[in-house]
Amino acid sequence: MSTQKSDILIEELPMPMQESAQIVQDLFSFNDLPYVNSSPDSVRGKFKQMFNNVQPDGIAVNSETYFNAVKPAITEQYGHRCYKVLGGFSRVERDGKPPEQAIVGTNYAYNYSNEEATISLEVKGEWSEQTSWSSSTTTGLTISSEFTLEGVFKMGTSFSITTTVGRSDSKSVTRTVTAGVSVKVPPMSKKKLTMVATMKQGIMDLEAPISVQGSFGANFPKRVNGHYFWFADARSVLNSTSGTLKATVKQVAYFDTHTEVGKAEPI
Repeated sequence: MSTQKSDILIEELPMPMQESAQIVQDLFSFNDLPYVNSSPDSVRGKFKQMFNNVQPDGIAVNSETYFNAVKPAITEQYGHRCYKVLGGFSRVERDGKPPEQAIVGTNYAYNYSNEEATISLEVKGEWSEQTSWSSSTTTGLTISSEFTLEGVFKMGTSFSITTTVGRSDSKSVTRTVTAGVSVKVPPMSKKKLTMVATMKQGIMDLEAPISVQGSFGANFPKRVNGHYFWFADARSVLNSTSGTLKATVKQVAYFDTHTEVGKAEPI
């Protein structure tokens, strides 16, 4: 059998650049075929249809072979790769919980004297801002490489999360603020000082296509159009070449901290 390199049947598409120069791609495997409504038999059948009804002895993708394929895989020998490529994300923000007031810190101003006094003190507020996320694929066509979820909520906060498909997780950031307060307190009394913040929630749904890009190879029992080996674009031999990755990011943040002074109470 000749090992002469043949022409590519359909020119491969260039790998697309992702947002923020993020390129996420995994090698395609025969194990992925069910997730694109295909099988080794259907791939071989597509080659047969394209090449004068001559059935290939074997087929190959990347370093993998099937049936009576030439080894090492001709796709590996001649550098014809096939990838699962993650595209850019679209984003849709939806309403979270309505904003609500939250107490983030307290202190008391005490006056033990028999005269009204101005008490100066600090009120420290502390809270935890949480970001949680999850992701999945709709068709089963998936990638194992890490990818980054990025976005900006209408409330002004942002996120940048590196994760993998199927992972659900969260992270928290503790924030503190200290306010100096001077308050008049009647004799033998106390006043409660409460630091209050507005708690807001953002929810964002992200979606990105996963596409199969590259070539499969086939070796034939006799010369077909002058060659024993042929390569075909994945779009020509697969019944489907796409899937969808979906992710959801939720974030809770606090805004507009201020201090409220309560009524005087006897000590």
